[in-house]
Amino acid sequence: MAELEERLTRELTVRYIAVLAVLAVLALASFIGLANLISDATGSAERVNLAGRQRMLVERAAFAANHLVAVGRTDTVESRDLLVESLNLLEMRHQQILGKIGAATEPPPPLVLEVFDGDGWHLDRDMAAFIAHGRALLGRQGPIGGDDLDLTALSTAAAGALLSSLDEVTSRFQQDGERRMNELFALQGATLIAALVVLLVSATGVFRPMVERLRADIRDRLQTEAELREGEDRLRRLLEESPMGVSVSRRSDGQIVFANSRFTDILGMDRNEFIGSSARDHYVDDNQRRAVLAALRRDGRIDDAEVEFRRKNGAPFWSLLTIRSTDFEGASVNLAWIYDITERKAAQQQLLLAAKVLDTINEGVVITDANNKIVFVNPAFSLITEYSRDEVIGVNPSFLRSGRHDAEFYAEMWSVLLRWGRWSGEVWNRRKSGEFFAEWLSITAMRDGAGNVSQYVAVFSDITHRKEDEERVWRQANYDALTGLPNRALFLDRLNQAVRQSRRENKAFALMFLDLDGFKAVNDTLGHAAGDVLLQQTAHRLSECMRSSDTLARLAGDEFVIILQGIRDRSDPSIVAQKILETMAQPFNLEEGRAEVRASIGISMFPENGDDAAALLKLADEAMYDVKRRGKNSYLFTEGPSSRNL
Repeated sequence: MAELEERLTRELTVRYIAVLAVLAVLALASFIGLANLISDATGSAERVNLAGRQRMLVERAAFAANHLVAVGRTDTVESRDLLVESLNLLEMRHQQILGKIGAATEPPPPLVLEVFDGDGWHLDRDMAAFIAHGRALLGRQGPIGGDDLDLTALSTAAAGALLSSLDEVTSRFQQDGERRMNELFALQGATLIAALVVLLVSATGVFRPMVERLRADIRDRLQTEAELREGEDRLRRLLEESPMGVSVSRRSDGQIVFANSRFTDILGMDRNEFIGSSARDHYVDDNQRRAVLAALRRDGRIDDAEVEFRRKNGAPFWSLLTIRSTDFEGASVNLAWIYDITERKAAQQQLLLAAKVLDTINEGVVITDANNKIVFVNPAFSLITEYSRDEVIGVNPSFLRSGRHDAEFYAEMWSVLLRWGRWSGEVWNRRKSGEFFAEWLSITAMRDGAGNVSQYVAVFSDITHRKEDEERVWRQANYDALTGLPNRALFLDRLNQAVRQSRRENKAFALMFLDLDGFKAVNDTLGHAAGDVLLQQTAHRLSECMRSSDTLARLAGDEFVIILQGIRDRSDPSIVAQKILETMAQPFNLEEGRAEVRASIGISMFPENGDDAAALLKLADEAMYDVKRRGKNSYLFTEGPSSRNL
């Protein structure tokens, strides 16, 4: 018998190894094909990214070219550098897309090449023309007119056919990527079918004969009475050592005739006390017992039914119950297995409670896996972000980014999260509708028993309204309600900043103090409402006379102040002051009638007239009053204790 078993084992092992070898060959072939397709898909994705960047570079080059025209000269370093950089990057990345330089050395697929030089598409020619126009524009000497032919051609291409061609390239690269993915799925499907065929063939042609021979051998063994008794003894030992509670009861009267130690331990009873008792006495109530008996009569068996029993001390407990009808020691019996699931039921209740809490709280909850792919969101998440659960499962949460935070912000966030296991702070994100919203975000890294990150749990609340309220309060505290200009508080803060910055950088700036001449007469003749409109129009006219880097504020009444940054000498503020006087000399057309006012302007210089904000403001105010005493409608520079007209 031992020799037969050894021979059967050897033959079964050889056949098993042969089947494994065939499966290994199939797996290796599938892996090689998968690696090649993934490599191709990666190259296609890089070119999709390059095509998308080309579109941005075309728009940036057009912006730089038009900015050269806006400033009126070609020696603007920043705009020229931006245009040169954009054109160089366009040319280099165009060659990368074609596979002539860079990591991707093979040409694009024919579907994409049609866009570069095919019927109806001429991206290669259009890109070369666009770059040529840009470089021709850079070669201009002197001012560039808005009707320049190269500028017109460059702007037209940036707004039309060139962008359409780039979009078509991106679309066709994406189509090619989808085709490669379909090939990948086909390869995996073919491999799976082949593996299943091998398994089926092995099951029918290799293992089935062996199984039949084993069955015959087992039947021979079971024919002897001695082996049968040995099997019963072995069964008793297995049942006794089982980690699950096992009991045997006669079907005729329900009396317990066998129970292992685990069963009696679960019930809290002595084995001698339990054996001989009736199975019906251990159910928590007759309803449970009747339900079990009905299922047993209907199906002839019970599989993992949740049934409540009672311990010796009367305490109920939940268990998984499995029953099989069999013969034991010459009698028909029910063989029952129970597994105590009281703690699991309690845990399930806790999980259900936690799930209800997550479903009802107002804070959005996101759970991601270790690769930062979303595996769970609660209803509040969808309410805040406007994305449904199905739209975000399996997606990286970065799709919510608003663009208001730079890469350093997120790098710092992840650095803190990975180092300390948690991060919290204020983040601006974007809803599905495109609307920005502010949230207070807390992220916690969950770790497994080995200390590795298994999930990330993020909880956030929408604080947009609070931020808007804070912004509203800040504007009310720092801006004039009538003109929308900075008020005295914000002006003084900016003046102090200008002093500190100019002192640090050793630069000069001018402070202009302006008061309207004849404003009181407008109020007296046309009314205060007309005076308010005049102040608003004055604020607009003054803004037109300044650069965006300068500061215009309304102190009170008809008094305005201006900070002129980055001046060289007194000629710069003189030009601005003269422009203001000419602008203010134009009549104001109000609904109540025509009004004419003038301006008196006092000017102090940093650091020439003072090195602190208070001194500069006082001197400019005094210079303005000197103008009024001398006849108004003019400007004066501070000369220490006195002023003189330039």
